[in-house]
Amino acid sequence: MNHRVPKGDHPARLRDNPGSVALTLALLLAASGSMAAGREAAPPPRTFHFPENGITFDADFEGARLSGCTQRGPAEFDALIRAEDEPINNSAWYAFRVSATTAQRVTVHLRYQGGSHRYHPWTSSDGLHWERLPAGAYRTAEKSATLSIDAGPKPVWISAQERIGLRELEAWTDRLAERPGIEAAQVGRSVEGRAIRKLTIGAETSRYGVFIIGRQHPPEVTGSLALMAFVETIAGPGELAEEFRRACQTVVVPLVNPDGVAAGNWRHNMHGYDLNRDWGPFRQPETAAVRDEILKHQGADKPRLVFFLDFHSTHSDVFYIEGGKEPVWPVDFADRWLDAVSERLPDYKLRRETAAGSRPLSKMWVRKTLRIPAVIYEVGDNTDRARIRRVAQAAAEEMIRLLLEEIENGPPAPRDRKTAAD
Repeated sequence: MNHRVPKGDHPARLRDNPGSVALTLALLLAASGSMAAGREAAPPPRTFHFPENGITFDADFEGARLSGCTQRGPAEFDALIRAEDEPINNSAWYAFRVSATTAQRVTVHLRYQGGSHRYHPWTSSDGLHWERLPAGAYRTAEKSATLSIDAGPKPVWISAQERIGLRELEAWTDRLAERPGIEAAQVGRSVEGRAIRKLTIGAETSRYGVFIIGRQHPPEVTGSLALMAFVETIAGPGELAEEFRRACQTVVVPLVNPDGVAAGNWRHNMHGYDLNRDWGPFRQPETAAVRDEILKHQGADKPRLVFFLDFHSTHSDVFYIEGGKEPVWPVDFADRWLDAVSERLPDYKLRRETAAGSRPLSKMWVRKTLRIPAVIYEVGDNTDRARIRRVAQAAAEEMIRLLLEEIENGPPAPRDRKTAAD
């Protein structure tokens, strides 16, 4: 069992004092809480060549995951997909490329270690434009899946979902920040030092605020698709959106776990933590940075937060509402919001679940700490992409409408709070 030494615990210092190694490691493991066991001792190879058939499997790109590859037949291969840690939530992400010196049909068996097959494969010829692999070229079993592709000199990308990774989310953030009234900044850094960025939409002088986060879990691409459509609606044209931006500031952290996305992780950050189980302990730099940004809004000179939304992906669409007993304002907002979305989209079967629970999830911590409605917005892995956008846009518009009604007659801001009216 090989655990990554957290930053600040320098390996050289441990080597210089060998008598303390056992005690230090024991303390690190005892303090790790939810740190998962079974971390790989070293990164797997990134490229696998099979010169006899002129076939190459390549995982040498950001967000890739291919832990091993062996040949089974002339153009038939086993691709090992191993989790970064065990035990782990079964979000078996894979991403790699296949090329061949001559055009040929290649059969690939996905073999999972640490989980089972979850994601229907997507393919691309350039890593930018994606389509789902046709059903006839793909079959599944509990612990594996088999797919057939046409390979040639130009690589074919194979991925668990279309790639919405660091590059795509950074570019999206930069594009939105070019618009008037929208600013991009940094809330902190990840374990490996990557920037955790935020977008601020609307003025600091706004009386109220909304806080949105996404991508705590690396493979959850559909959550990112919904988040982008939702935020674009808030930032878009139209009288209602413009009125909302004057009355309510929106802060968005679209990528909480940049290291996990870059590494092609199934679930965790680079310390082996599920970040959406760290809202309370705040052992990780990513969650601590977002927490600190949220708590800034407790100050009298900041917009008062009135709603929190955390985007995720799962097997099918569902909205998780925090069911704690703490009084919150706006009262019953989450239920009224989802009722409005259901009425707006009668052909969409909106599913919601209410639970208090004791797990240290984002929505639970926010509700208890800030006394505001907090919702986890889950999007199905295989939900139609046009439907994702349509539902997210409608959800954003209904949130805007309801919040404008609430804040017009809501509780007054503290006397020393700066407002647009001041």
